[in-house]
Amino acid sequence: MRLEEFTYLPLDVKEKALRYLANMMGEPERPLDQLTADLERALDRAVRGGLFSYLREEQPVEDRARADAVLFPTGHTTPTGEEILAKCILNKNPNRQPWFGLFFQAARQEGFVIGDLYFRTWNEGARFLEELASMAIPERWNYSQYQSKQQHPILKSYVEKTYERLKQQGRVLRNESKLLFNTGLLNVYFKEIYVLGEADPEYPQRVINARPVLENDRAVLELFLNQKPPMATYFDRITDVIFDPDLEINTDDIHIIDDNFDRIPPKYRNRKKSEIFALFQAAIEFARIMARRNYKLVVPQYYMGQIQFLMPIYLSGEFSGPPDFALVLQKMGDVYRGNTILTLDMAYQNARLIAKPDTTWLSPDKF
Repeated sequence: MRLEEFTYLPLDVKEKALRYLANMMGEPERPLDQLTADLERALDRAVRGGLFSYLREEQPVEDRARADAVLFPTGHTTPTGEEILAKCILNKNPNRQPWFGLFFQAARQEGFVIGDLYFRTWNEGARFLEELASMAIPERWNYSQYQSKQQHPILKSYVEKTYERLKQQGRVLRNESKLLFNTGLLNVYFKEIYVLGEADPEYPQRVINARPVLENDRAVLELFLNQKPPMATYFDRITDVIFDPDLEINTDDIHIIDDNFDRIPPKYRNRKKSEIFALFQAAIEFARIMARRNYKLVVPQYYMGQIQFLMPIYLSGEFSGPPDFALVLQKMGDVYRGNTILTLDMAYQNARLIAKPDTTWLSPDKF
């Protein structure tokens, strides 16, 4: 079975996903066409052998109808021997493939995982997030428009992606089996918050016994002396994260609206598609007008190794209250390309990785 028959997979997304897999395998030069063939054989094995695993909110479920994600073994492993699984999320567009995207993760034992951080039980993982949230300057780490079964889902995503970026940048400190990384968060006395953990002897890529600590914690001072783990960074120049309202914006309206119809507020869904497209284009111009007067209106996000922008879309044509959704823009030369639309919860979670947004429309207390 071809990957594109199983999951909706635009060409640029597919290439980035395969490069991620090659790096995860420790074989960055592996030809992408070879990886594609490997994955399609793995997909055939999963179909014939019933090797799919289903998830709902990151927890296993047996009922395919209740799942919001699917996993299947790729047949590849990390350099430390961990099995690599492919993951696709539910495609809510009934006219397309049943799944969407292509992601990869190492197989985990039972427990609670935050990226590479492994906890033996759900309670241990929840306790880690609660302790970290309590230690940091107070902010909202829960969704506003969606009720998650898990506490602090935005914080969980933040820690996962921060640690992944720190690994890429070689900014995780190690002392034998101990490791230390900078969360980028501060407490109310402006002390940096780190995570102190250990490499799992069985799976060295996995972090166990992780706990949040302050920069002046005794264990940190004893183990790492005067070493301070640096923060993750996502851009080189401040201009990289400032939207230019004078550049052209190209959007594939039909693709964006059709593929993400469930992200459009219900009050618009009964209208003709042509009307929604017209409102959408007008809203982009309204946002551009506002962005010329407030350079912080369009917010940067970091996604798959690139800086993108989140533009608030007011389909009503009135700049009051929260927007209807956010348009994701990616700079390509001297043009911005509209890639997709996100709910405000999704947009905030993505933007929070770079910095806590201080623009009114993306404040979780406002929507």
